[in-house]
Amino acid sequence: MSNNAGNAPPIDVREIFRVILRRKWLLVIPWAAAVAAGLAGAFLLKPIYVSEVKLLLERPATLTGRLSEAVGSQRNSDAQADVMREQAKSSLFLSNVITATNLLNDPRTRAWALKNARRQPGMSEDEVVERFLIEFLRTGVMIKRSRGDVFQITVEDYDRHRARLLAEGIANHFVASSKERELEAVQRTHEFSLEQQKLYKRQLEESEAKLEAFRRNLLTMNVVGSSVGLANIGRAKSLLDQAQFEAEDLRQRVATLRGQLAGTTRENDAKQLDSPQVNSLAASIATLERQLASAQVGETATGPADNLGSFRLGIVRKHAELEVELGVNAARALPMLPQSARDALVAYRLAQADLAGVEARRQWLAAQVASYERSVVMTPNTDAELQRLTQQVESDRQLYVSFLNQSSSAQIAEAFQQASVSGRFDFIEHASLPLSPSKPNRPILIMLALLAGCVIGVGTVLLVEHHDQSVKNADEVESLLGLPVIGMVPRVPELDRSRHRRRPQPAGAVPGAAGRDHGLLHRLKVESPLGLEFRRSYLKLAKTRGRQLPRSLVVTSATRAEGKTTTTACLAITLARELRQKVLLVDFDLRSPAMHRALGLPSSSWGLAQMLHQRHFDERFVRATVLPHLEFLPAGKSERPASELIDTEAVEWFVKEATGRYPMVIIDSAPNLAVPDSLILGRAVEGVLYVIKAGSTVRKAAEYGVRVQREARDNVLGVLINDSGEVLPHYYGYRYNYYGYSDEAAGADT
Repeated sequence: MSNNAGNAPPIDVREIFRVILRRKWLLVIPWAAAVAAGLAGAFLLKPIYVSEVKLLLERPATLTGRLSEAVGSQRNSDAQADVMREQAKSSLFLSNVITATNLLNDPRTRAWALKNARRQPGMSEDEVVERFLIEFLRTGVMIKRSRGDVFQITVEDYDRHRARLLAEGIANHFVASSKERELEAVQRTHEFSLEQQKLYKRQLEESEAKLEAFRRNLLTMNVVGSSVGLANIGRAKSLLDQAQFEAEDLRQRVATLRGQLAGTTRENDAKQLDSPQVNSLAASIATLERQLASAQVGETATGPADNLGSFRLGIVRKHAELEVELGVNAARALPMLPQSARDALVAYRLAQADLAGVEARRQWLAAQVASYERSVVMTPNTDAELQRLTQQVESDRQLYVSFLNQSSSAQIAEAFQQASVSGRFDFIEHASLPLSPSKPNRPILIMLALLAGCVIGVGTVLLVEHHDQSVKNADEVESLLGLPVIGMVPRVPELDRSRHRRRPQPAGAVPGAAGRDHGLLHRLKVESPLGLEFRRSYLKLAKTRGRQLPRSLVVTSATRAEGKTTTTACLAITLARELRQKVLLVDFDLRSPAMHRALGLPSSSWGLAQMLHQRHFDERFVRATVLPHLEFLPAGKSERPASELIDTEAVEWFVKEATGRYPMVIIDSAPNLAVPDSLILGRAVEGVLYVIKAGSTVRKAAEYGVRVQREARDNVLGVLINDSGEVLPHYYGYRYNYYGYSDEAAGADT
């Protein structure tokens, strides 16, 4: 346990920070919304003033007598506070407070209430104002118990003078209504006493009914008992063992007879001996066996049983009748069988009937023994349950009689009289006039908004990251796909095509001469993080084949937009530089060709499509590039659909022709989950590289894509993880100012 805990990987704070930075908008949006809500609450909410009053509850003398606890003449402080809170929400109580403070005639309060109240048809202005103030006070009055019997009344209001007036009025009303409230409590206590009396009576009746039902059930169990008792339990177990032995012997006999029938009779021949008379005789034998067992068990309890011989004789007679009936049925149903075979079938069916009879006797004995043992085990539980029910009846009867005696005593009158004066409220502190608003607390609101926004934002980021099904790192790829990671391509400005959009050309300029994206042929530098990473990929790729590179490679992916074309172009450029041999880069994505844009070359209508259609490798379609060892074959255009051009024979012909002319052929193919082009190409080439985009490619798509590619031919050499900088920024510590690299230095090397 401790070793496992010690080997657990530590939390990588930098990784969490990178995840948050990558999904920064999921953090910024909730944070900004929470801050905006906090600022709105801090500066747009109206200021609220708070006035407080403190009251002391003086206790009366403690009640004496047996009903002092039952009547509850005195409440504890917490119960008193609950009563006050409920009273403060009462419409009648609040209406009396409003009348006592004369707020209905206050011009400012009246104008404020009429402005904010909801008018209903048929209500006068006084009713509208009173209803509004009652609803306002229900939410603005708070009662809290302090130490001992001190109660604090707090009133919140938008006007500080009105807050003080209301706090004082509520405190005065509590003092005045104390006696009336306690009289209502006395009445509720009396009603409670009557309810308890009915409850105790009903509880006693239920207990008595349960006891009577249990006794009747116990009597029934004693009447319908087992034939086995303490006197003959030994005899019954001995007979059970004997029946078990006989049944085992008969099973062996049945098995032996069945073996003798093999080869002389068919499987269903034994069933043809059955008839209603046979079944009736077999059932009679089973019944006689059970009766014999019952007579044998009763032999010890009541003396020697005279009918044992009659039962055995009856079994012998039924056995003889069954044998005769089976012989007749065998002769009638199976006349073609020899007599010896029919006799064997009759003996086999007789043995089965004897076994069924002995089994009936054994099962009856086992049931009787089990019933006796169960009754022996249940006897202590039965006595305990009877004792418990009896005690419950006595306890309920005592409670009911005691409550009746106490209710009829004169102590109830004394208790009611003393409970009518529960206590008196006195002022400790009168209502204070607030000098500054207590709400809203602007600094606290802003701080809470900032904190809540950060928590919600970070939680959203982590939740989205947790449920993200995309592939993120090399370990995950190797574990999921079982393939080595050939290279991890970081996100660098060399791959940022947004910087190289076309710009408007001046008038008179040659079309395409200005504003064209120079492509990776010019942007991929040897001494740059991207160039070094593809050089590392080249070395790993060579090592996978014992430093013998495959002469033909297909680069594919699961879906679109995973950087497959850009990765293929960078790999072809790197191989051309490293091998110093002719490398042919082929755009085999006839449906959506894009390799010419990655290389910064103009599109062409002639290329691979015409070669596949004519089955002629025309070198005029191959285009040279600025790299001396890299040539490019565009996809071209054809009126025939790509599905007709790309078939097994055409692909094998092209790969053979291309590898015969070039030492290395790199093919950019369409995604293999969209179309089967890559599967057809994979059978013809020596190796396949699979491109996965970190943080984008779904695990299931990558796993399924590699599986179908390997099913076509198991020549997938490895995986290129594209855009790894999205998940692992500054891969291998590279930045443009590391190791002396800079944008200018990188740009100087072509």
